[in-house]
Amino acid sequence: MRGPKTVKVAVRHVNADVGRRRTRAVTWAARDFRLVRPAEGRDRVELECPVCTASVLAEVADHARTRRVRNVWAAVSVVSLLVTVAALSYAVHEGGRALPAGQSLPVLFPVSVIVAFAGLVMTPTAWVRGRRHIGVALLDGPAPRRGHRIVPVRG
Repeated sequence: MRGPKTVKVAVRHVNADVGRRRTRAVTWAARDFRLVRPAEGRDRVELECPVCTASVLAEVADHARTRRVRNVWAAVSVVSLLVTVAALSYAVHEGGRALPAGQSLPVLFPVSVIVAFAGLVMTPTAWVRGRRHIGVALLDGPAPRRGHRIVPVRG
C-alpha cells in the first residue's frame, strides 16, 4: 500500500498592490507547504504566513472528494458544451430561414441565442475550475488573515 496522499500548496501574502485598475501590479511573497490529505472527510490545518506570521486556516479534503468534485466540474463542462452546440445549431437553423412577409422568428430563437452565449462562457469556465480544483480551501478569518491566498504548486 502506498503512503498517504499529499498536496503541495503555497501560502501567499500581498506585498504590494500598486497601480490603477488597468495597470495594476500585485506582488506576493510565498512559502510552500506539503499537506497530508485525510483518509476521509475534511481536516482543518493551520499554516503560517511567511511575511506577517499570521495563522492562516485552511481546509483539506480527502483524495476521493477532490476527485469527485473535479469529475463533476468536467461533467458540467461537457453538458454545457452539448447544450451550447444544440442551441447554436438551432439559432443558425432558424435564423437562416427565409420567412414569408409579415411572419416573425419563433420565440425560441432569442432564447437559443442567449443560451448559446451563456454556454460559450460557462463551458471553459467550468473546465478551468475543475482542472484547478485541488481540494484545499482558505477559510475566512479575522483581519490578519485577509490579504492571503492559497495556491497550488505545480511540478
